[in-house]
Amino acid sequence: MRKEEVDTPALIVDLEILQKNIVCMAEFAKSAGVKLRPMTKSHKCPAISHLQLEAGATGIQVAKLSEGEVMEAAGIKDIFISNQVVGAPKVDRLLRLAQRAKIRIAVDSVENMREISELAEARGVKIDVLLDVDTGIRRTGVLPRGPALKLASEVAKRPGLNLMGVYTHEGIVYRAKNKEELHELATKAARDMVETADLLRNNGIEIEEVSLGSTPGAKIVGKVNGVTEIRPGAYVFNDMQQLALGVCGERDLALSLLTTVISVPANDRAICDAGSKAAGPDSCAFGAFTPPGVMPKIEQVSRLGLVRTLDGEILRDVIFDSRIGEEYGLLQAKNCHELFKVGDKIEIIPLHCCGMVFLHNEIVGIRDDEVEVIWPISARGKVS
Repeated sequence: MRKEEVDTPALIVDLEILQKNIVCMAEFAKSAGVKLRPMTKSHKCPAISHLQLEAGATGIQVAKLSEGEVMEAAGIKDIFISNQVVGAPKVDRLLRLAQRAKIRIAVDSVENMREISELAEARGVKIDVLLDVDTGIRRTGVLPRGPALKLASEVAKRPGLNLMGVYTHEGIVYRAKNKEELHELATKAARDMVETADLLRNNGIEIEEVSLGSTPGAKIVGKVNGVTEIRPGAYVFNDMQQLALGVCGERDLALSLLTTVISVPANDRAICDAGSKAAGPDSCAFGAFTPPGVMPKIEQVSRLGLVRTLDGEILRDVIFDSRIGEEYGLLQAKNCHELFKVGDKIEIIPLHCCGMVFLHNEIVGIRDDEVEVIWPISARGKVS
């Protein structure tokens, strides 16, 4: 089946670009002397995780415990769960999973640490722990240095837990206004982590892993001496956020949403069959800067995807917005009657690949405009 014959809306991936992106990051990690542990919430697809492992990744990261259960069932046995595992039902599942795979988790509170410690000790299980450190995103995590040392000292004393490292999501890099600021924010996060690890070691706490994770920051923090692991996620596909940050080019965009024009009611608009249920309502994370020539000078929040023809041409003057309806996508331009006709198929490059992937049950792999494979997105809907 050819690409244009795929029914819509459909999530599609260019397999050559996907493989190139996977190999490129693996080669960077190898050359920088750091481990690569990709975040899988960007694709939620075990088949893609296996491609990453085959290329050299040492393990994977998942956001939620339920994602980890899916990946373990697919044969992946080295998993970092970064969202805090809180509450007896989840801890019970965690301990059962830890008997089948090598699991590491994140903690940032005494309460959570005690709960897991007590249940793990009762089961005779020991869980590897990374201390969650906040390097500016103001989400979870203890602050670097002193506060991290205080909690680490508590974790290190608890039975059932093996404190083996520190980790952060340096998501603050998405607030960069230019490449220079991106470099500064990522470098500061890495140095904060390295200094925190050194402080813990100087106080008798053995720290093996210094782990940082983001796609924009990966090739910056990976070069900082003392960092041992990088955890990018979106790099497999890339999206408008990475493009706007200058992290990738247009030829690195692997993922798109295939959609059909179903109406051209006026010259200033056309309608496609990809609304918010297929494309998502995502707005731009934080405030990625807009380099000249990448996107027209409009508010980024109003543009939820780049429009691309099946031949690969980006229609820079067309604005896509999925927020007009669950089943209707808006294509805005000054000359829609010239650009589109009913039945045309186009592609939407997502603003945020993770959010779009989450909406679909499968991803269609395309090579040379032919369907080669259809992969289930097995961890879709796994949010517990």
